[in-house]
Amino acid sequence: MKKPVDLNSLVSSYKNLPEEAFEGIKNFFNFTISNAEIEQISAFIDNLIVQDRFFGYFYVGYKIPQIDKEFDLLRFGENYILNVEIKSIMQGDAAREQLVKNKYYLSSLGKRLKLFTYISEDDSFYQLGDDETLQPVDFGVFENLLVSQKIEHHSNLDTLFNPSYYLVSPFNDMDKFNKGAYFLTKQQQEFKDKILKNLSQFTIIEGLPGTGKTLLLYDLAKLFNITNDIVIVHAGDLNTGHLKLNQQYKWNIIPAKNVEQIQQLNPQVIFVDETQRMYPRQLADIIKYIKENNIIGIFSIDPKQILSIRERNYNNLNTLCSLNNPKHFKLSKKIRTNKELGAFIKGLFNLEHMKYCSNTNNISIHYFDEINQARGFAEGMENEGWQIIDYTGQNFKGEAIRKMQLNRGLNAHGVLGQEFDKVLVLVGSTFYYDNQNSIAVRKANYYDPERMFYQSVTRARKQIMLLVVNNIEFMTKIINALNNKKHSS
Repeated sequence: MKKPVDLNSLVSSYKNLPEEAFEGIKNFFNFTISNAEIEQISAFIDNLIVQDRFFGYFYVGYKIPQIDKEFDLLRFGENYILNVEIKSIMQGDAAREQLVKNKYYLSSLGKRLKLFTYISEDDSFYQLGDDETLQPVDFGVFENLLVSQKIEHHSNLDTLFNPSYYLVSPFNDMDKFNKGAYFLTKQQQEFKDKILKNLSQFTIIEGLPGTGKTLLLYDLAKLFNITNDIVIVHAGDLNTGHLKLNQQYKWNIIPAKNVEQIQQLNPQVIFVDETQRMYPRQLADIIKYIKENNIIGIFSIDPKQILSIRERNYNNLNTLCSLNNPKHFKLSKKIRTNKELGAFIKGLFNLEHMKYCSNTNNISIHYFDEINQARGFAEGMENEGWQIIDYTGQNFKGEAIRKMQLNRGLNAHGVLGQEFDKVLVLVGSTFYYDNQNSIAVRKANYYDPERMFYQSVTRARKQIMLLVVNNIEFMTKIINALNNKKHSS
């Protein structure tokens, strides 16, 4: 947990204490900072003529959970928040752009913001104006703000920031997405810059659920759409977000089953989302079109996020990687699912990992003896804002899945690429834990219940609710795992 520090103490500790002792201080206050950065902070505070008592309560290098947005110096007050970014040199518009991003993230706290940049190279100081221009200011401006700030104490900064406020889905937060009221994570932005700097005929964006691959793909599509004719191919049925983008914003998004429409749309860039679910012949047709017309193809893919037994054998990632010199980017940082939910999901799929689930405040589990009770309960939860994600039915040998359906909400196929604050999912009698404590299913189906379950729970941003129906063994094992975790912690 991040603790505030006194800047005089920070600099004094760095300059006077043995290296081992100073490293211990950094660990205690939970921040990482280079020697050069401390030298720059030292140069900054040398410019400030205020009493020593006003150098306290600064947070150094705080990062917002999940999205890893970092601030050099933060000081919280009842009347306003102070933020100073420390830089060695001024590089173009980078300082202003950084403060604009900081304004976006800090504005969620509902306080007035005072945002500054200090440049150590020439000892200059700048403030972001209300019009988002960067203006040089005297250090006296900051001195007055420092003295006048009414300090606000926080035991845990992480509780101030709700990461889901900043996580934008092109489908569920369409207005924000189209207005550009979002920022990419550091890794997403890095990949975007590399993709644009050196365009390849084939680009692969790979990532697990929640890493932001769909947002990056659609962010690139929005950019290319300004100057190029584009097509987005979605490997599944179009959701309401897709349809709105088509109707209101005149995008060209088509389902993979209509891939032949690419010919008449004549795009210069083709984007493919959920490539892992695409029939190999459909993927082959798209690759052939890209090669024959010498255009660009950008594909997002998660090989593990499949929904049917057949899709396990598609190997679409191998097909893309075997092309001539494709650019391959792997998103690794999960941004949608918070750490608490991520740990629970990992434990849900293997009980051995449940010991790492340290907080279950946003997780609930209810047991019902029969499906109609669960359906009635789910109806009430839907009215309270829970997004029900049901199992996709099948006509042939689909009895096991039908017994697990709540018959409301969206199905697993309909939520591809989407995200929701509160997700409710049913666990039926077909699920069990095997000898390795991994989740498994008793009956094979065309649509894979285990993969649909995974798809459903990984859509959650904030809360997960499980309804366990007619499965005493499953309920007993998961409750025991959660209770054992509590006793061992």
